Amino acid sequence: MAHGERCLLVHGHFYQPPRENPWLEAIESQDSAAPFHDWNERINKECYNPNSVSKIVDSRNRIIDVVNNYSYMSFNIGATLMSWMEQFAPLTYERILEADKKSLAKHNGHGNAIAQVYNHMIMPLANENDKQTQVIWGLRDFERRFGRKPEGMWLAETAVDDDTLRVLAQHGVKYTILSPFQALRVRGLDDKNWQDVSWGNVDPARAYRYNIKSAPGEYIDLFFYDGAISRSVAFDELLTDGNKFSRRLGEGISCNRDYAQLVNIATDGESYGHHTKFGDMALAYLLKVKAKDEGFTITNYGEYLEKYPPVCEADIKEASSWSCCHGVKRWTEDCGCSTGGHPGWNQKWRKPLRAALDYLRDEFIGLFEEEGKKYFVDPWAARNNYIDVILDRKSVKKFQSANCMPRLTELQKVKAIELLEIQRQAMLMYTSCGWFFSELSGIEPVQVLKYAARAMQLAARLTDKDFETKFLDILSDARSNIYEQGDGRDIFERYVRPSVVELEQIAALWAISSLYTDMDDKEDVYSYTIKRNAYKKMKKGKSSFVIANIEVQSKVTTRRVNLVVALVKFSSGDFHCAFNQYTTEAEFKKMRTELMSIFMLDEQTQIIRAIDKSFGSEYFTLKDIFIEERQKILETMLKGKIDKFAAAYQDMYDEGKGSIYHLRKLGLKIPEEFKISARYALSHQFNDLVELPLDDEVISQAAEIIYEAHVINVVLDKQPANEFFSQKLLRRIKKLVDNFDTKQAQKTIELFDKLEQLEMEVDIAEAQNLYFNKVFHRTSEILETTKDIKFARMILRIGERLNINTEFYQQKLDKVLVSS
Repeated sequence: MAHGERCLLVHGHFYQPPRENPWLEAIESQDSAAPFHDWNERINKECYNPNSVSKIVDSRNRIIDVVNNYSYMSFNIGATLMSWMEQFAPLTYERILEADKKSLAKHNGHGNAIAQVYNHMIMPLANENDKQTQVIWGLRDFERRFGRKPEGMWLAETAVDDDTLRVLAQHGVKYTILSPFQALRVRGLDDKNWQDVSWGNVDPARAYRYNIKSAPGEYIDLFFYDGAISRSVAFDELLTDGNKFSRRLGEGISCNRDYAQLVNIATDGESYGHHTKFGDMALAYLLKVKAKDEGFTITNYGEYLEKYPPVCEADIKEASSWSCCHGVKRWTEDCGCSTGGHPGWNQKWRKPLRAALDYLRDEFIGLFEEEGKKYFVDPWAARNNYIDVILDRKSVKKFQSANCMPRLTELQKVKAIELLEIQRQAMLMYTSCGWFFSELSGIEPVQVLKYAARAMQLAARLTDKDFETKFLDILSDARSNIYEQGDGRDIFERYVRPSVVELEQIAALWAISSLYTDMDDKEDVYSYTIKRNAYKKMKKGKSSFVIANIEVQSKVTTRRVNLVVALVKFSSGDFHCAFNQYTTEAEFKKMRTELMSIFMLDEQTQIIRAIDKSFGSEYFTLKDIFIEERQKILETMLKGKIDKFAAAYQDMYDEGKGSIYHLRKLGLKIPEEFKISARYALSHQFNDLVELPLDDEVISQAAEIIYEAHVINVVLDKQPANEFFSQKLLRRIKKLVDNFDTKQAQKTIELFDKLEQLEMEVDIAEAQNLYFNKVFHRTSEILETTKDIKFARMILRIGERLNINTEFYQQKLDKVLVSS
């Protein structure tokens, strides 16, 4: 960089709160995210993935470039969100990691990615141990994913105080990013007099040194983003027009500055695609095209800091944030800051919610220190190191060897992990979103209460002390804005307690599922492993009976139970599932023989009496199973009936279509009842047919179905076929990448021809991305080496079918033809 250079930096804070059920370690279906399974899936589709493959298009909407925005922008992605992406959005995840690697090369060894405090806890409100663990976990998570140490760290809601900055600096963090309204005063490094900037008028175009008050001699560097331009991104529709976006950023340059100016903005990353549709495309156009046109040099914070270290010092407002003008009161009281409320609502519930959680946290500290000294060499160091187990549950033995007392029994090792899980849940329950919005009964406050419930459940295994009574007493002071929801206790009982999972429920799910699925001897069920030692299934009429010996082990705490399970499925479709502790093989075999005999020879009432006698009166039914699994089981149970309905629709259509054609020819209205059966029958036929090898006969039959649908004026439901062919097309492009020859190109073109004949509208996004990055630019290779004109034309034809602007290579191809 040269003196006086115009530097541009766009920072995206990509974050979603942890949404996993604390007992299952999985996100359950969220109706508000429909048609997607949950909000992570929805926002990944709208924002996180598009930003990894953002399109720049021409005036005819043809693709002229595919840009990984993460390789051009500074960004942080929450650790819990990255954990979800790794499993459920692997392509997005891999592109993000690759973008950071590329940015290291572009920016003199400084990567675009920075870390984030682990689960978005408001740091000024955290105690010292939580501050330490949030930073350590955030750093270790980052290092494990990105393969390097981060230079910067994002603070949740940019909430900051001197102690937080001390902890960052202590762990080697070089800088963080704050709102301009968090700056209190500034001065030159050699000046004595301070300049007041407390009303947001700090100069955001440079870096600042912060000298830590609680650790004299230590410092950390700060960047204050341009508040006015950042707000424009969120609220002034800048992302609907890349040119407008570019011009607004240019206004951040001042001719009055005599140093290399940094125009840096910071917003929620979700602005680029989720909050503003196609916002990722405006960002791509800015970063790849317009920035250079406007004379900007794209940089990141680490590179700018190396080239232009601070010449000014800044002081901050203690306990401040970017989303609350009252400091951090948004997370403690009814300060007036809220999102999504209705007139007349208040947030007085925030104070008792925090008080209830503070009570639990402090009680759990005492439990952790008292019990932890029995199991750990250093309990708090063990907690800090526990992130290694969270990132890889298979590393638990290595962790125990390094952190636990020698010669612990297996039960003691389980208790040690349960202590650490209590601490993990106790931090998760402070995720900032629990207080951010307007209503106590919202999914975010309910989620933090679930973490509290899980922690209390684990604590009950380690102590006889009753935490729940006082916790609920404090929580009852929190009142919902919705009269019917009542107070915090009511909300806990309505939404949290039904979510509590015991190992028996996991076993019940396995047992009921075993009636419909062939189970392996070892099965993973959510965050549990079930080992089948013995299993017997019997049928009598429409009733079924299962008796089994299984071991259920938590993959999180490693706690294991050995159970005997007895399950009856009644002819009515209901279930009766009971459990008992396994004792001896002889006792199990005796019970199995007796119950099997009673089931086969006696009435149903007798088998239930016998199970109650052997197992006790407590039992589980289908309603005790998690709702998504319940739905799968019900769908399986209903499959036979659905097949009958499908056959009935097909018969109705076959019998009536002749008459219907006559009605159509006469211009008379076709009955809606017939249209329903026709749409179902024809869609079913079409989707089944096109999954067969697409020879001429299959294409002809499919064309007949399409014709019939047109005649009857019904729209076929081709979604299953579209999804099937989307994956088929992607596989075909992958084969072309692996075997770059005319044979594979011809097969790809033939597939496109067939899709056109079938009037398919497949999702080609991933095929576009793969083609553009791995195939398209190899056209030059063909023209410059083999000069295989036919092959080059085929490659460009594929590009055209994928809506790629191929004009550049078409012109090169024409020149080759002329010269030859």
